[in-house]
Amino acid sequence: MLKKCTFILFLSVISICVNAQEGWFKQKVSDKVTINFPIEPKKLNEQSYGGKGTDGVVYVVSSVDLLKATGMALADFNTQVKTQEFADEFMSGLTPTMSKFTFMSAKITTLKSNTAYYVTGRDETNKTTIYMNIVFVDGTGHSITSIVPDGKSTKNTDIFLTNIFISK
Repeated sequence: MLKKCTFILFLSVISICVNAQEGWFKQKVSDKVTINFPIEPKKLNEQSYGGKGTDGVVYVVSSVDLLKATGMALADFNTQVKTQEFADEFMSGLTPTMSKFTFMSAKITTLKSNTAYYVTGRDETNKTTIYMNIVFVDGTGHSITSIVPDGKSTKNTDIFLTNIFISK
């Protein structure tokens, strides 16, 4: 029993250390969602926060009410968002807005118990790679995005993409 309790305590401490990045900035992006940024984010518009680090890496979070955009009921949306067909259709709407990037297919995952799409893309002209985790919470898509120039570390990007806190 003691071994089990010690193991659970160890996992809890590791979790706190991984999620509580020193020097990072918490940004509430909606009523239920907060994101930790490695840089101090600025409000870019009504739906987006972000900024560029001294190393040239860009960090952005954008939120879109997809229930309004699709006209779907939440239950239908939550069912459809888990299908590859919906993910492919979603990406076909996203890619024209970011035409300089060539995207791979969205990988359907789960992040903090919510459906998410992990997406990468490449801009050969500017020698950058885009990494996105699009997390769906109650019909709203939260796109956690980092654009990394070639030769720059992805350490903060890897942490940033999963540093989402969702309240009930």
